[in-house]
Amino acid sequence: MMTDLMRWSPFDELWALGDQLERQLSQRSRAVRGSGVRPSASIVSSEDGWRLRVALPGVSPENVEVNVAGQTVHIRAIEREGDAVTTRYEQTMTLPDTVDTEKVSATFRHGLLELTLPLKETLKPRRIEISTEASKQLPNAA
Repeated sequence: MMTDLMRWSPFDELWALGDQLERQLSQRSRAVRGSGVRPSASIVSSEDGWRLRVALPGVSPENVEVNVAGQTVHIRAIEREGDAVTTRYEQTMTLPDTVDTEKVSATFRHGLLELTLPLKETLKPRRIEISTEASKQLPNAA
């Protein structure tokens, strides 16, 4: 009996998780007291995981803080002029279980914070070599 075959892509789960992260990002991003900054943010998916980019123009790198506790990442940016807070931004989001939180890293260049959220090694796709009958050496029948 023949059954129907479904086309499956190993990346479907990655895209779904990327969509989930993007929804959380838009729901939990909030401005707190201060300038009302709601920076632009994006999530880019790849085979190795995700890159979360948050635009924080005018914020100095030393005023940006990123913490990971369990499956939660917290981003905080506070810019001050004297005693006055000019920019205050906080965001907390829950990462999927598939993210290797021990290897999360962050860079900050030209007002752009980029978090690298790698997949756990066991979840990364790996290519399997396929052998065929033609690839096996047959003994000479002489």
